[in-house]
Amino acid sequence: MKTLRILVLFSMVSLVANQQSKASLTDIILNPGLPDLTGSSMNVNYTAGSGAFVASGSTTDYNTSGGDVGVTTFDSYILSATINNGGNLTSGTLTIKGGVGGGSDVTLLTGSLITGAAGTAFGYGDGANELFQFLFTVSGGSLESAFGGSGAAGGIILSAEFAGNPGDTPFTGSWASSFNNNGINGPNGVIDSFAVPEPSSILSSILCSILLVAAGVSRLVARRRLNASRA
Repeated sequence: MKTLRILVLFSMVSLVANQQSKASLTDIILNPGLPDLTGSSMNVNYTAGSGAFVASGSTTDYNTSGGDVGVTTFDSYILSATINNGGNLTSGTLTIKGGVGGGSDVTLLTGSLITGAAGTAFGYGDGANELFQFLFTVSGGSLESAFGGSGAAGGIILSAEFAGNPGDTPFTGSWASSFNNNGINGPNGVIDSFAVPEPSSILSSILCSILLVAAGVSRLVARRRLNASRA
């Protein structure tokens, strides 16, 4: 049993370390859930002087735990934030419009971005500084209840895809410089806004993984003891 406890403890430490290894100084760890709303052709602009960060495009898909519902009417998908030169997000909103499941064109989801410093409230950088991450709380829209209701937690992953588009001004990692992805090939960013599982759900997943490891180790120990008794 001592061996079993040690192996279970090692499994817990490994799971935590694996999560931490996915984050750098400017990343935040997001646990995407369902439902989610995706958008494409995202036009991303940041103006250093005013701190205005705007990502705008079209709503293109809606997924739930029951499957892909789809979008029947495309409309605007807008993330607007203010990020100062020091990399602090001071305000921001999310507004997603469209028609889903044959419904009319309405405001599907609105949210308020979580404010604070980079690395805690929001993140950026995937090696080429093309990935942006945000946290938000649900504030309204026809899908408000589907996303957990008012005040529920949500996450956003935005890929600006600057590389290889002539005319872009790439993000260099500094919030003291303006950038955009509006080159001659047009905006090509993609975005996904999703429900974030409650901490209890995340913990349950970790515990299930630990229990599966423990069960496997227990069977291994029992098999070795049986083989030893037969020897």
